Amino acid sequence: MHHVSTKKKRTQQTSEAYGQNYQKDREAATYNAKYRARWSKRITTWREFGLLERLLRSQGQNKILLDLPSGGGRLSPPMSHHTDLLIEADIALGQLRYGRDHGLVSTPQAWLMASGFSMPLKDASVDGVVCVRLSHHLPDKTEREQLVRELLRVSKRFCIMSFFDHYSLKNTLRRLTHPFNHKPPKSTMKIGELRRLANDCGARLVESPALFLIGSGHRYALMVKDKV
Repeated sequence: MHHVSTKKKRTQQTSEAYGQNYQKDREAATYNAKYRARWSKRITTWREFGLLERLLRSQGQNKILLDLPSGGGRLSPPMSHHTDLLIEADIALGQLRYGRDHGLVSTPQAWLMASGFSMPLKDASVDGVVCVRLSHHLPDKTEREQLVRELLRVSKRFCIMSFFDHYSLKNTLRRLTHPFNHKPPKSTMKIGELRRLANDCGARLVESPALFLIGSGHRYALMVKDKV
């Protein structure tokens, strides 16, 4: 029997297989504990809190915000300050249970088990959508585009979505060193591609600040829908 390392399994994982992660309560608890225990993860969360707070503040108060994938509610606090109702949606039941049992926000919440490819929500049924750390797990470009279209479909006003920038320093170095270490490519998006995709969906890309200029390839895109 051939043994494959956990790291290699993760890099080759399909989006369908990724969606099955953290279905069990213990798996979800382990994942969320990692973000509290590691200093690097705590710094990342601190930076993400700041970005979310600024971008959400720019869009004013909302009646309903959708957080997908919500995970265990790690980023719920900054979202809860800007909405009357926060819908926490995730495909992993374990994550939803963890967020429900360990959440610390006072804003009313609802939990929804759903996929980002096909959400059981009507068009423009929520004021805004926040989608953090999902697109870079989707290995297929068509899936990444489908995700953006679905996020903008259910949103009435705006969408905040993280993505791994193709031209980031981190990804550029990864591409340059690929002939030597043979690491698989990241699932990335280009800012220009995202801008065109937003336009196709009746929105405009307002800004896309980097999470960190060095050490991370993630950006936060704020897409605002055109007023009808």
